Amino acid sequence: MKLYYYKDPRGNFGDDLNPWLWSRLLPDVLDGDDSTLFVGIGTLLNHRLPDAPVKHIFGSGYGYGELPRIDGRFVFHAVRGYGTARMLGLSEKTVVTDAAVLLKTVAFERAPAARHRIGFIPHCQSSRYFDWESVCAELGFKYISAEWDVDTVLREMTSCEALVCEAMHGAIAADTLRIPWIPVSCYDYISSFKWEDWLSTLELPYAPARITSLYDIERSFSPGLKIKNHVKRGLRAVGAWSPNWTPPPRRKTGREEFDRAADELRVAVRGPQYLSRDEVLDAHVYRYLELLDSMKRGN
Repeated sequence: MKLYYYKDPRGNFGDDLNPWLWSRLLPDVLDGDDSTLFVGIGTLLNHRLPDAPVKHIFGSGYGYGELPRIDGRFVFHAVRGYGTARMLGLSEKTVVTDAAVLLKTVAFERAPAARHRIGFIPHCQSSRYFDWESVCAELGFKYISAEWDVDTVLREMTSCEALVCEAMHGAIAADTLRIPWIPVSCYDYISSFKWEDWLSTLELPYAPARITSLYDIERSFSPGLKIKNHVKRGLRAVGAWSPNWTPPPRRKTGREEFDRAADELRVAVRGPQYLSRDEVLDAHVYRYLELLDSMKRGN
């Protein structure tokens, strides 16, 4: 059986949990044989799934793209939430929660103590749009990048008393590790469906604090590319533009927007913190352990 997951070339904590976690929990099951796929953590249930292999679905969710064409080659052990089950026409009995809850069952290096009052984990794309570490420095927050390796992210998370999470798997890991968390949304691409899908299994609402979007996408561009984008903006401004051209990225936001976003984050951390009930979390972990045992036995 081969592990199937999305691999971001620049790294993404939620996706990268797959090889990190399943190599520890299913070392004798995942042998690389691509005639059968193990579909685990992530928003993977869409039209991009390969047609031919048998696919064992173990905690995945829907959220992007077209719905997959369900046939006899799908084996649904568990899905992420009730929204996924509804969209795919599955029984609610297939719903458990996001499989990253199994972090609770594995050992890893934790920080020796909580040295930071607040940590902030933006969505991986948000860190590419703007240097959110500079906002954290302004606020005295610990910045945690979703692009870092899994061990580093987990260690830095456990160094915080509470976590502000735009990255959903930051919140999932925080809840699993019993670290209070605060949901925020800094950009319009954050999928409320995915969050609500997961949180439906924890009996919690999705009510993120809205944070002003910040942009400095060109900070890592070459001088030549910056000039090219400057010219494109000028041409578009005077109407000399072709719809076939790639549009330039958003202009860099200024100090006013920076200060507004920082103030909004200050307010957010004074608001409610979230944590699922112990008995709810433990029931999900227990159910997944049963499913893992069944899979190891080949059932």
